[in-house]
Amino acid sequence: MKTASSKFGRFLRRFAACAIGLSLWSTAIPSHAGDLRYPLVLSEIPPTSERYDEPFVCSKPVPPMVDMSNIGTFYKPGPTQSVVDKEAMAAYVKRNKPIDDAAASLKLMIRRAINSPGDRGRIGPCIMRQLAVWAKAHALLGNLDDNDPKGRRQAILITVFNMKTFTDAYAVAFQLGAPTTDQRKLVEGWLDQLGDAIVSEFTPPSPPRPKKDQWLDRNANTRYWGASAVGLAAALTQDERKFDWAMNALQTGLAESDTDGSFPMELARGGRALSYQSFAMKALTILVVLADKNNRALSDVSEQRLAAAARFSVAAFEQPELIAKRTGMEQMKERAMSEWMLPLSQHFSVSDPGLTTQLRTTASAFDWSKNNYMIGLAGAK
Repeated sequence: MKTASSKFGRFLRRFAACAIGLSLWSTAIPSHAGDLRYPLVLSEIPPTSERYDEPFVCSKPVPPMVDMSNIGTFYKPGPTQSVVDKEAMAAYVKRNKPIDDAAASLKLMIRRAINSPGDRGRIGPCIMRQLAVWAKAHALLGNLDDNDPKGRRQAILITVFNMKTFTDAYAVAFQLGAPTTDQRKLVEGWLDQLGDAIVSEFTPPSPPRPKKDQWLDRNANTRYWGASAVGLAAALTQDERKFDWAMNALQTGLAESDTDGSFPMELARGGRALSYQSFAMKALTILVVLADKNNRALSDVSEQRLAAAARFSVAAFEQPELIAKRTGMEQMKERAMSEWMLPLSQHFSVSDPGLTTQLRTTASAFDWSKNNYMIGLAGAK
C-alpha cells in the first residue's frame, strides 16, 4: 500500500525536476539591457517527457479582437455579485471568442516550446506572427469608453486575465531570438499601451466617481489582477514606473487582509467566497513571484500578512466549512483553487519552512497537466 509520505516524496521529486528544467527562480532573460527580469525561462532539458506525434505546424493567426464597446457583465444583480446569469454568460463567451481562441493557440505553443526543444525554431516565429497581428491592430483597446463604468471595467479585465498568456508567449519567442526589430517595437509598444489602460482603469479618478460607481475603486482581487498584468508586461518592456505601480499594489493589497489572513472583500462574495479568496491569492502570488525575481523585498508587515493569508487560504481550501460558517453559505471547491500554492511555497523556504511544506503538501493533489494560467511558474505539460 502506498503511503501519504511516499506520495508526497514523489511529488517533491517531480517538483524538483520541474524546477531544474523550468525554474521560477532561475536567472530570467530581460527583453532589453535593463534590470527587470521575467519568470518564465526555457531550458534545453524539458521539465516533462511529453512527446508529440505530429510535427509542429503554424496555424493561421486568429483575427484580432479590437472593438471593446458595450461589454456586459455576466452576474445577476445582488449584494454578493456571485450568481452567474447563464444567458448573459453565453453572450459574453460568444463575444470573447477571438481572445479565447488566440489565447488557446498561444498557450499550446508556449507548452510545446517548453516541452519540445526540437520544435522551438518553428514555434518562435509562429508566436510572433500571432502577436504582431494583434499588436498592429491595437487589439483590446478600441472603443473602451463606449461602455458604462461597469462595462469598461469588464472590458479591461478581459485584457487583464489574458495578459500573462501574451507576455509568456512573447518571453518564449524572445528567448528563441524570433522577434525582428520591427516586431519587438510593435509588440512591446502594444504591451505598453495595454499596461497604460490597466493603470488608468485602476487609478481612482479625481474628483471621485458618483457614489453608485465608487465600488470600482475598492482594493480587491481585480486590482491585484490588474497589477499582476501590469507587472508582467513591465518586466518585458523594462518599464520601472509601471513595475513600481504593480509592487505598490502588492503591498496595499496585502494591507486589505484581516489579521487571520482572510480578505473581507472576497469573503463577502457569498457562496463563492472561497473561490474569490483563492482567486485573490493567485494574483498576489504572481506579484510575489515578480517581486522575488527582481529583489523587491516586502515590508515586515506585508510578509506577516502574506504568511497569514497563505495559512488561512490553505486551511479554508482543506476545510471549506470554515468559510461556510462565516458566510452562512456552502462553498464551492475546485482543485484549481490550489494552483497558486506551489509557486508561492518557495517564497517561504527560508523564513517559514513549515509553511512551505504545508503549501506543497496541499498542492500535491493538483494536476499540473491541467494548469491553464500559472504555466511557467512551477512546471507544465
